[in-house]
Amino acid sequence: MEISTVAGPGDESGLCRHGNPRLLDTRLWGKERGLKHPYPVVCHLVDTGAYFAELWGSVVGPRMRAHAALALGLSETDAARELAFWAALHDLGKISPSYQHSISNDMGARKKYPGRFEQLLADGRYRHGTGGTDNGAGPHSQITHWTLPGILEQLGYPPGAPHGPVGDRVGHAIGQLLGGHHGVFHPRMERPQLKHPATFLPQAGKGEWQEQRFHHVRMLRTLITNDGPVPTGTLPAELSVVVLGMVMVADWTASEKQSIETVEHPEGEECCCRVALAQHWKRAREVARHGVGQRALGRCGFAAPPAEELLRAAGFPDGSVHGRLAQRLLTAVEPDHAGMLLMSAPAGSARRRLGLVAASKLGRATEARGIALALPGELYLDEGSEDLASLAGMLLEGSGALARLHPMSLDGDPETAFEEIPELSLDPHDQATAQQWLSQRRRGLLAPLGVGVLDQFLPAVLPVPDNAVRLFALSEKVLVVDDVRPQEPRLHQLLCLLVEWLAALGASMVLLTDTLAGASADRLVQAYQRGARAARGMRGRKEGTSPSGKLPQPGWLYVDGLDGSVTQSAVDPPVDSVRRVSLLEVRPRPGGAGPYVDAVMDRAEDSGSTLVCCDSVEEAQQTFTALAHHRRRHAIPGTVRLLHQRFPRYRVRELVAECTAAHKNPAQDGSVLVTTPPFAEHLPFLFDQVVTLLAPLPSLLARVSRGRNLMLLESEERVGSPMDQALRQRTVQALRSHGPQLRLPGDTEQLIRQVYDSDSYLAALDDASAVQQRRLVAAAEGHEAGLLHDARITGIPSPVNVHDDLYELTRAERGLTEKRLAATMGFEQAYVLFVYLRGRTAFLDPAGKEEVPFVGPKRERSPVIAALARHTIAVPPQWAPEGGISTQIGRGRFDNIKYKYWVERTWLNRVYPVVLSKTGDSCTGLLGSMRLELTETGLVRLS
Repeated sequence: MEISTVAGPGDESGLCRHGNPRLLDTRLWGKERGLKHPYPVVCHLVDTGAYFAELWGSVVGPRMRAHAALALGLSETDAARELAFWAALHDLGKISPSYQHSISNDMGARKKYPGRFEQLLADGRYRHGTGGTDNGAGPHSQITHWTLPGILEQLGYPPGAPHGPVGDRVGHAIGQLLGGHHGVFHPRMERPQLKHPATFLPQAGKGEWQEQRFHHVRMLRTLITNDGPVPTGTLPAELSVVVLGMVMVADWTASEKQSIETVEHPEGEECCCRVALAQHWKRAREVARHGVGQRALGRCGFAAPPAEELLRAAGFPDGSVHGRLAQRLLTAVEPDHAGMLLMSAPAGSARRRLGLVAASKLGRATEARGIALALPGELYLDEGSEDLASLAGMLLEGSGALARLHPMSLDGDPETAFEEIPELSLDPHDQATAQQWLSQRRRGLLAPLGVGVLDQFLPAVLPVPDNAVRLFALSEKVLVVDDVRPQEPRLHQLLCLLVEWLAALGASMVLLTDTLAGASADRLVQAYQRGARAARGMRGRKEGTSPSGKLPQPGWLYVDGLDGSVTQSAVDPPVDSVRRVSLLEVRPRPGGAGPYVDAVMDRAEDSGSTLVCCDSVEEAQQTFTALAHHRRRHAIPGTVRLLHQRFPRYRVRELVAECTAAHKNPAQDGSVLVTTPPFAEHLPFLFDQVVTLLAPLPSLLARVSRGRNLMLLESEERVGSPMDQALRQRTVQALRSHGPQLRLPGDTEQLIRQVYDSDSYLAALDDASAVQQRRLVAAAEGHEAGLLHDARITGIPSPVNVHDDLYELTRAERGLTEKRLAATMGFEQAYVLFVYLRGRTAFLDPAGKEEVPFVGPKRERSPVIAALARHTIAVPPQWAPEGGISTQIGRGRFDNIKYKYWVERTWLNRVYPVVLSKTGDSCTGLLGSMRLELTETGLVRLS
């Protein structure tokens, strides 16, 4: 039959110039955007398979390759070829009337390629299926899922039992996996659908559409696997998501214009026969090998530096708990497989460096390919990056990049989004390429070294698109989580679920804490044991071995990833420091500042310094204003300072430096610092007394460590969920029964167990675990129906509960979007940028001297975004206006802020310009319908 090629229509013989039959129709397009001419679908499939093969060979470690081969019943060589073949099939569904029609309906493409697609669709051979639509990620992915099983069974893949479950069929498992290549799996097929897919999914097309899909699959299998043996088994869920994540990354790289133009065949060469495809495959492999290295996607191996040098580089103070723990760790027996280290040590930068030292030991054991450092909040991003950057050159070897994984770092200047490690650097050109590529979408997670907020990692176990990429990014790395605390059930369960999935993937973890004890610690241990059992092929839900003893304070529990056994090690604790705790019942006053102000004024005769930790920014602002006014009025000596997150970022950094310098020792000058929990609990302040409202016990313990005396304000007001109220009530009961003196860290474990190991708390955890629900805390704003909807969100199943159906991993309730989920759970902030308008030009200062830097098209790297970030202010995500950034920017409102460019950028999508205008003595502006004011106390919400 006559098949057209890029070089022109074939001759009457139906043979190409190599003498082979023209089986593949290269008029079927796979890519066209930004290209000189449409790229045949077969070429894109080959390119994606080539990139996958390179990723599998250079990124995935020997343990995972062996695990996959065993699951498939193939040798490692055949398994590698088979999986590359799967990757090449991901866009098979583009060979369909719905997808090919989608380009014919694109006016831009019709003008650029006049008559090209009309010729194809007018061909009588494609008359069976002329309708349908495709939105770029829709039916073609489902068509891949639905049509692959039958084709693969024709090629000899195991058909499964005649009346057995559809999910047991090897072909269906492959089809469902590849159908999720846009980040969302399709439901498992029913038996009639499996038998006649085009009848139930007319967008797939019949006749020649079916023939072309079959020819493409058969040709690709010969090309990539050399018609090797077919798999006899399927991949378990944890390996399926890793393979899918790699397919998605391979698809991203193979779809880039530069990659296509580099691998594209010379003009006039046919690409429809085995000889030409073999030449294309060879070129694609060379481009992929270079491309993977350029994008810093390879492995960073773990070095074995001398213990003395490593301890010296870590800079632990002489005789410190951290130094003694590190020394004990480095002299312990080297493990030869994965494990989890749950380590208790005092909080701070020294603990993070201790965690990195532990990560290096575990990384060598598993031949891991990098480190991911998860921090409790954005505030610690710079400090955490410094900790990792200072040790990475000694801990690791090879080449790679260190990426900051907060959204604000993306799309910005490489100096802020990445940290260059001299010992691991690529050459300058590749370094620039890697940074540009990794800064897009969620690709920063793929960097060998990553530092981010824990919120960047937890969505890996939520039913959101691209969770497979997140799990692939974390697989075979050592995840270090700083500041693990007893938490409410939804967050505790999410962390347990992440631990279980990573254990199933054979990854090692280091969890750092100073307040974890009892059942909360036991559950994390048991989660790792369950995942480790899954990695060994034991899929039951039987709990692992109970921890042998409690978590030492300070010390660690080590969970062996091979047999689930638990060992412990401890060092002598520091001498307890005694804190005095007093509880004061208060009544809340309108305005929020009353209880704090009264408490400070009542202690006015004391000359020591005071830390006032307010629950919210609004309370901090009101308390600071009232205290400053009172001191001026009565001429009371002592400086009153204010520190919170609703100042411009550059000002927050200045205030942190100023307050840290002023309060590195307990002053006797009557000074007061009014702040919020993130700063009070994590910055190295020292005061004579600390004033705070009742808070979760781990937070209270962190705050009391900042002063000699704690004044705890207990309010009768009932706020929060029943679980929150129950926790507060148990905290008060525990503190009252404990007495006025608190020894730290000696009393920590007893108090934590008393509060968090109660029957009602554990019952709530068990219920959440049993039904796999993660109930979200309702946002303060929004419609009641929306809040009820969000409250019923479920997390993904644990790996042992995925039974031959990947659909559960991305299924979410109708109407749920990743953006809504992230906002409701507080995973993403919104940001305000205050500007001053002159004509249609926006300025950063009221004098009109500094214009808002112009951000151009996404294809252009924009270093000015880093400068722009310095002037933004973080606000709650629910403050974002209904219309998004278009509400704030509009059409033609600004000459130097263009919506069409801002909307393309990951981070700028959440930055809202607010025009300030002077009214009397104040400057106010509108965020949607919300009126905001910029004052000396930071951003203030007026309405």
